[in-house]
Amino acid sequence: MNFDRLETYSEEANQARISDQIQVAEKLEEEIMKWIAEEELVFPVEKDVLINGDSASFLYKNNKTYPKLFELIARTLHLEIPIEINSCKFGPGEIIVVARNTDQARQTLLECSHELQNLLKAKKGSIA
Repeated sequence: MNFDRLETYSEEANQARISDQIQVAEKLEEEIMKWIAEEELVFPVEKDVLINGDSASFLYKNNKTYPKLFELIARTLHLEIPIEINSCKFGPGEIIVVARNTDQARQTLLECSHELQNLLKAKKGSIA
């Protein structure tokens, strides 16, 4: 999944909404949801995981952030940022999970990412 493309399209959709081009915004958002639904939702995180007690932090590769994408996801699911799914907090700059070690953190991230994708697919299905 190309997160840079998702971020760019999310920014364009946001700008269209600001400009009262609602149909353009909805079309872009529909494309974004289609991509999220069709491909496995795997966040581009760095290999190293920061473990601190019962918390693990994942940073996005190359110090990227995805603020517009997370605004869109939060708006779609009617949630606040960071988006809390089970024991994960998905944010535009990092993902924090409840875990004591790297393996547990990666597994939790995978499970919560899958759950987030399922929620978005269900929302997309209810809108279509």
